[in-house]
Amino acid sequence: MTLYTFRYHVWQKGHAPTNFAKWRTSTTPYKIQWEADFEPYVVVKKDCPQYDTRFVGFGWNKVAHIMELDAQGYEFIVLPNAFMIHMPHAPSFDIAKFRSSEQYRECLKILKSEFQRDMAKKYGFKALKYVAVDK
Repeated sequence: MTLYTFRYHVWQKGHAPTNFAKWRTSTTPYKIQWEADFEPYVVVKKDCPQYDTRFVGFGWNKVAHIMELDAQGYEFIVLPNAFMIHMPHAPSFDIAKFRSSEQYRECLKILKSEFQRDMAKKYGFKALKYVAVDK
């Protein structure tokens, strides 16, 4: 069987902390730390923080959610012998807008800054690492 890391050739930051080279040979769960632009697939209880409604369509929905989980002290643990399958599909309408519209990208940039400021207000000193993201 051949496994490929989801979009690793396009967006390495999204899953880099998972350390897939380690995962392939791991026999025990291991903890990883949040990093900028981290957007792993996660399994959490249903009472976890909701996705931020500012981010609809394409861009920063998963990144913002993972930042919120990290700020609230969730631990990110990689499980050996466990994986998810992402079924290929046609590109979304929103990614096409992101790629073709400077206005879309500028709006997303404003929303990111707003979110980062809100994180700093909500979590104080420990959220400073999120404010530095994407500067």
